[in-house]
Parts: sequence; C-alpha cells; structure tokens
Amino acid sequence: MKTSARIVFAAACLAGWAVWLAPGSPASAKGVTLIQERNGTVKTYGNVNIALDRQTLTLRTADGKGILKIVTGACSFDNSVQRCLPYSVILTQNGKTHPIAIDYGSVFLNMTNEAHHLPLSSDMLAPRTVLVLFKTAHGTYVTSKGTVDEVKP
Repeated sequence: MKTSARIVFAAACLAGWAVWLAPGSPASAKGVTLIQERNGTVKTYGNVNIALDRQTLTLRTADGKGILKIVTGACSFDNSVQRCLPYSVILTQNGKTHPIAIDYGSVFLNMTNEAHHLPLSSDMLAPRTVLVLFKTAHGTYVTSKGTVDEVKP
C-alpha cells in the first residue's frame, strides 16, 4: 500500500474509531482498548491502565495479565497534539513476551490541560489523553484511548 493511501486509510480508521470512543474513558481515568482480528472478531478491554515513560507507552489490562508496550519515535507536534509513529510493540501475556510486527499506525498524545483537535480531524482529544491506532502485519487492528494515569519524565 502506498504511503498516501496508508495515510488516508489510517485517517478513516481514526475517524471511525474516534467516534466510537468519543465518550472518552471511564471516570476511573482508565482507558479502553479494542483489538479487531482479521476475521472481524473484536475484543474489548476496559479499565486499561495507561503509563508513559519517555517514548514508551504501556497499556496494562485491569487484571494485570496483559501488557502492551509501545515504543514510539519520529514524533512531531500539530499545535498541542503530539503524533508519533509506533516503532516497536511488545505483548506480554501469561508470562510470555511476543514482539508484534507493525504494518502502520499512529500514537496521538495531548498532555495539556485543554482539549485539542486531532490533526486533520474535527474530533477533539481530551486533556492528558492518548489515542493509539495501529495495524499489525497479520491484519489485526489495535485501538486504545484513555487518560494517561502515570507519567515518568
């Protein structure tokens, strides 16, 4: 898929998932993660803890058994929203670590105290909120949105 087609496709996915996730994360300041398999099956994980340590975003399931670490790079700012590319993704589940090959994706981060528009969108990203979107090499779509619970400098 050409780069421009990927950008259009990613923007379309972003708009669709952002509308679905628009109400935001639950009051407990946790996030929601959706995993859509190639066959269309969708798994939803609620109350996901979101932590940021420099360029590493960690998503931890409510039961602590699943951890997704996303290392970002090539970051830029569009007004106050930071957009980064996921450089590597590692899933730890049932005590086993698995690297996840990424086809493409984006990580949007608003660490300000005000809502800001997502780039090229009318959708807003709430204060201290992250939006993660990526497609794996196996055709699985991963989307996560929520308030950043922990920030380490």
